[in-house]
Amino acid sequence: MSSLSPHQQFLGLTDSPVSSLSSPSSPSFPDTFPSSTHRNPQTTAYDILHNPNNQLEFSGEKHKEQHSSLVTSGCKHLAQFKKQRRRVLDDEVVIDDDDRWDLFNSYRSLVRYSLAWHKSRKQLQNINTSDRKRKQYKELSLPQCSKCLDPLSRLHVCLHCVHMGCWRKGHIQDHMREKHHVFAMDFNHRTLYCNECGDYVYDNELTDVIVRQETIQSESRRRKRVRTANTSWEPTSQEISTIIKNSTIPSCQGLRGLCNMGNTCFMNVILQSFIHNPLLKAYFLSDQHNPTRCNNKFCLCCEMDNLFAQVYSGKKEPYGPCTFLHSMWMSLKELAGYAQQDAHEFFISALNNLHAGCEGNSLSTNCTCIVHRTFAGLLQSNVTCLKCGNVTSTKDPMLDISLSLRTVEKKKKISSNNKVATTAGGNTNSQQHTNSSNNPASFIRRLKQGNTLMDCLDRYTHPEKLGPNEYSCSKCGNTFQEATKQLSVKRLPPVLSFQLKRFEHGISASKIEAKIKFPVDLDMTPYTTHGKQQQKSKNPGMTTENPNLYTLFAVINHQGKIDTGHYTMFSKHRGEWFRFEDHNVTTTFQKDVLDSKAYMCFYIKKSLEYDDELFE
Repeated sequence: MSSLSPHQQFLGLTDSPVSSLSSPSSPSFPDTFPSSTHRNPQTTAYDILHNPNNQLEFSGEKHKEQHSSLVTSGCKHLAQFKKQRRRVLDDEVVIDDDDRWDLFNSYRSLVRYSLAWHKSRKQLQNINTSDRKRKQYKELSLPQCSKCLDPLSRLHVCLHCVHMGCWRKGHIQDHMREKHHVFAMDFNHRTLYCNECGDYVYDNELTDVIVRQETIQSESRRRKRVRTANTSWEPTSQEISTIIKNSTIPSCQGLRGLCNMGNTCFMNVILQSFIHNPLLKAYFLSDQHNPTRCNNKFCLCCEMDNLFAQVYSGKKEPYGPCTFLHSMWMSLKELAGYAQQDAHEFFISALNNLHAGCEGNSLSTNCTCIVHRTFAGLLQSNVTCLKCGNVTSTKDPMLDISLSLRTVEKKKKISSNNKVATTAGGNTNSQQHTNSSNNPASFIRRLKQGNTLMDCLDRYTHPEKLGPNEYSCSKCGNTFQEATKQLSVKRLPPVLSFQLKRFEHGISASKIEAKIKFPVDLDMTPYTTHGKQQQKSKNPGMTTENPNLYTLFAVINHQGKIDTGHYTMFSKHRGEWFRFEDHNVTTTFQKDVLDSKAYMCFYIKKSLEYDDELFE
């Protein structure tokens, strides 16, 4: 009789060499590839590049002498494990069988478990799945926290043992600290977490050798392709020589100025904000958009792919995005020519055209293109009838938030005879102080005229009274009633963009030069729909983790007059702030960023979460 569990029999797998992962709550999934003790010493391209006997021509003489291996991630703890693992594989170090824990095998087993679980959930929801298959899929037990049994709190699995813990309640962190374990895997996204670094590890080797390989195999099973036996790769001497000679270390500096090609500073600052947007950078640098397969004419996605390739090419001289400018002119007729344009208008137009160039784009609010996965949120508008209390809610998509500013009055001057001079409003300083002290409503109203980013958001989400003939209440016999309207953010995007409306177009165009204070870290909870409801109920709620915290990564500034100005921008790159002025790139300080007169601000969520459907 087979000793395999129902989960293993269902997948047609053999006994797993990872005994520490075998348990009813965490079924073991074997490594069907040659075991680490009987494998060829040069099985993958990474094995060849790591082998100290192969002199890498791009490493330089100093590195050749030290036999340094290729670094595929920024985690020193993972690099140390790899170094130890290769010494064991090369028989330089002998260890006991009890200590022969292999992160690669554990990680592969958990990746298979995660893929199998998510595949089973989809098949159970498919009405065409047979009863026999449904019974087999139901045998996969529900992943849940080993301590609180919660299956919905960002489950992580320890790679050193069988413990599965939730992230939001801190159970997986507690376990790793108590047991001194280092690595865990996010069960939904299959990403590696290092407890010592306190961050996720994005390692090229693990992604290529394990995650991508197992995902491809899982997809091939799903599509019922003909199975082929897994065989180890035995590279010839010519293949080894080709890998060594053609391997290069790509520059990852990511700092390059953009040439001004005639009043194109508005385009340059937006392009720099795209280049330093972590989500867009991850998308285009991982070849998610392939220009060779794109049939769209004047596709801005293809131009963005080329732009990232140029910025990360290692070249130091400024780059002129001529092809991007040409494609922009052909796609956005209203922006064609060398006239000065508004950066925010170009930002919105560029996002719309990037969306059109993405494969699988749609007009629904659940579009999975990179633009909507990065910038798209949802605004909710609540209109409340003041007579019956009926609330009518509507939801609208958003790509950014435009905030109105308040014109700052002239500062009060003290005359030579020590009398207080009147301001532009006609009130003296003493009169204003008396009125504010005696009238609390006036004091609150004066505070609302502030020009910090939070003041602007307060005004944006504050209830406003509608006119007498603007709202017809269905519960009051479809008659016009007095009502209030309040905006709030129903769903926050991963990247939040703010436009500060400095340009006024009335009888005459003018620019608001007021300085707007904006924070490095921003909590959007008070401005969300859920946050507004908590404020009304006066129940702040207790949460161990705030998912609405953002951090600043880019700021765009406009200097000069409304029709003859110039755009510059600040951006954060690898923890350092840089100032971009067309082709000039200089280092700067965070204080200079916060002291600037911002026109657009870009924030990214500190904790990113995605729906698994976007990546399955």
